[in-house]
Amino acid sequence: MKRESVKAMLVGTLGVVAAMSLAMLASHVSPILGFNAFFYGAFGGKQQIAETLASTTALLFPALGIAIAFRAGLFNIGAEGQLLIGGLLAGWLGTRIDVPPALAIAAIFIAGALGGAMWGAIAGWLKAARGANEVISTLMLNFIAASLALYLVTGPLRAPDAAGPELSLLPHAYWLPTLLSQTRATIALPIALLAALALRYVLDRTWFGYRLRAAGEAPEAARRAGISLSRVALWAMAWSGALAGMGGAALVAGELHRFNTQLSPGYGFIAIAVALVGGLEPLAICVAALAFGALESGGLALQAAAAVPKDAIHVIEGLLVFALAARRYLGAKGVTAQ
Repeated sequence: MKRESVKAMLVGTLGVVAAMSLAMLASHVSPILGFNAFFYGAFGGKQQIAETLASTTALLFPALGIAIAFRAGLFNIGAEGQLLIGGLLAGWLGTRIDVPPALAIAAIFIAGALGGAMWGAIAGWLKAARGANEVISTLMLNFIAASLALYLVTGPLRAPDAAGPELSLLPHAYWLPTLLSQTRATIALPIALLAALALRYVLDRTWFGYRLRAAGEAPEAARRAGISLSRVALWAMAWSGALAGMGGAALVAGELHRFNTQLSPGYGFIAIAVALVGGLEPLAICVAALAFGALESGGLALQAAAAVPKDAIHVIEGLLVFALAARRYLGAKGVTAQ
């Protein structure tokens, strides 16, 4: 890991610990007792570890995608919508194909990637062709994705066996195998880790990775070197969305076993903090995703044992997203101004 990544992780960790301690004190709970309950809820047994790993997986895919966009100097705030559209396409395809299980799972992930890539490419095209601010366009596309998904699953794609805004159940053979029996931890985690290794290679060893870094760190120099910033923006947002969409496919095939419009409780937004705490380095992001996965699963135990509302954890995560994103944005503006 690079020094910047380690520094970002340390700062983020200290910030979360301090904020959690303040939340416990505000609830008249001893931080010692509170953290003991928190760590038990995250790592205290098979089920607790499995829940932490499941949350880690859900965060890792979109966080890796966000890292691609941020490396190119683009602020992708739309991973939530990209994840949703990817999950929708994956869930739809999974109920309409009849192929061997291994091919079906591969097709589900590819469909998720294509759905997310398509949704990310919309913002990339708006940036490349019209100069639209990607923060605004990706944020608005989140709302459009949610509305579109709700319309489709309650209208043209409505399933006869659905109890709510969801598609039909995937065939059991298409469910992802579990890492730990009778838990939500599935082989989606090693798939995400392989994606992180592949992304690290792409960023460090390929021409595409060089263009991303050049566009993000020195756009004017990149332009003078003949790199098309518009093309980089389009492809960066498409690949960013593809990884987020794979996260949606993992949730559909691994946990819910069908598409539901409520499949994500905000993973796409929390993943922004995961990517930034990891310093946009794929391997460091894996560690950060594990830490935030522990926050998600340990927060429930903290609420049960220490009466600290789980919403307090979400507030802390939101503040961390805001602080890190603002720091990154202002830093990028400073580089541009120079």
